[in-house]
Amino acid sequence: MAEAAFEAGYSLLGFSSHAPLPFDTTWNLKWPRLGDYAETVRSLAAQWAPRGMTILLGLEIDYIANVATPKDKVYDVISPDFRLGSVHFVTGLSGDEFTVDESDEKFAHHISSAVGGDASIIWKQYYANLIAMIENGGFDIIGHFDLVKKNNAKGKWFDETAKDYRDAAFAAVDRAAELNCIAEINTGGLARGKTDSTYPSAAILKHMRESGLRLTIGDDAHAPAHLGAYQGAAVEAAKQAGYKSLWYLDAARAWKEIGVEEAGVRATAGKGESGAGRA
Repeated sequence: MAEAAFEAGYSLLGFSSHAPLPFDTTWNLKWPRLGDYAETVRSLAAQWAPRGMTILLGLEIDYIANVATPKDKVYDVISPDFRLGSVHFVTGLSGDEFTVDESDEKFAHHISSAVGGDASIIWKQYYANLIAMIENGGFDIIGHFDLVKKNNAKGKWFDETAKDYRDAAFAAVDRAAELNCIAEINTGGLARGKTDSTYPSAAILKHMRESGLRLTIGDDAHAPAHLGAYQGAAVEAAKQAGYKSLWYLDAARAWKEIGVEEAGVRATAGKGESGAGRA
């Protein structure tokens, strides 16, 4: 990942593996591996700093009410440089708990078994959880704002243009803006062929700009080839929404503003603090 980032022209790279949870999953770090993860990233940072690339240690931490939150002190043990706060899980639906970004097949099963075919129950809880996370705090960046759309290609399960859906999403945007948060334009869905647009969608991005919510770019890279591959799409989405600038976390862990025309690996490789992203 670090080699690919350097070759792509990054001057800043943040690693943000899924933080351990109080229960086992197939995709979160296990607690015994957390120290190894931190040691590896810190070692990479020391290795690449002399070549002009800063590497930051981060975690993507789930918000699950009464279970885990981004501000939990247990993660302080590795002193992360930044924390992404994300919602993946919906809970308490006929005793069934699952993630909104699971496979198409599993999602279809849960639409039937957990909510009796009414997918609105899922997105309503998703955005309620997102607002609760925003209010609870403890994160530096809000991850993939409308992840709930991942399995909803062509409106398969719900209408993302409907007023009640947009009202729920916009309410989360407004609360994030009120609390001066920063959200990411996430290109992970594009990179893995799961969506045909960034997270968040164009309508939500436009409302973010109208509300004054600041944005950064996140590759959400699961493979080296994902790094920087769709940052141009993220920049274009921001411009289409009316953004004039984006933000990035610099080597001193301070937020800095950059003109939208200067942002992104492909447009700005090699220019100062350009090419910031997360793996």
